[in-house]
Formats: sequence, C-alpha cells, structure tokens
Amino acid sequence: MKLKIIIANILIFFVMGQNSIAKENSFVSQSDKQKHALVSAVIATAVTAYARNSGSSKVEAFFYGAGTAIALGLVKEGIDGSSKDGTQSWGDVGADVLGATAGALISAQFEWKF
Repeated sequence: MKLKIIIANILIFFVMGQNSIAKENSFVSQSDKQKHALVSAVIATAVTAYARNSGSSKVEAFFYGAGTAIALGLVKEGIDGSSKDGTQSWGDVGADVLGATAGALISAQFEWKF
C-alpha cells in the first residue's frame, strides 16, 4: 500500500520535473511553477488515496483530491495577493490545476488499502 503511494509520487515528480526537455522560458522550465505543480500533485495524491481507501469511486476520489489541492492553491494565491511582499499569479494557479489533475488522475487508478 505504501509502495503505491511512493510509486505514484515518483511518477508525478518525474513528469513534473522534466525541465531538461523544456525550452528556456517555457512554462515547464520555471522553477516556481514546478514547485506549485509538484506540491498540488502530492496533496491531490494523498487526498485521492484517502478517498479511495474510504470507499469513494474513482470519479468521486478524483474530485475530492483535485478539488482540495486546487482550493489550497487558490487560498495560497489569495494570501499572496493580499500580502505586501507577495504577488498573485494566474500562472501559479494554472500550475496548481495541472499538478492537482495529474496527481488525482494517477492516484484514483489505484485500489488503496491502508
């Protein structure tokens, strides 16, 4: 069971961390966007796994996981926008959505038993 979580996170990290094939100024090569996508993917993976373990269908678990990660990303961007040191970024929100979707899609495919 824990091995499935590790494998899912390794796959997500591999997919999100592929900046060697990206162009210099592309979306994928930006370190901040990668961090947003990776953190959202890990959150979505964990929540989706918990939902699947609790008996939710693949579709329900996907929406729980992706929704939670996206909501947390939006909250983080809202805090950035209201602080004097931070700046709100729609690119960061896009990276959160991409990571959350990838994490939830991968995680929803497993039958989780904790």
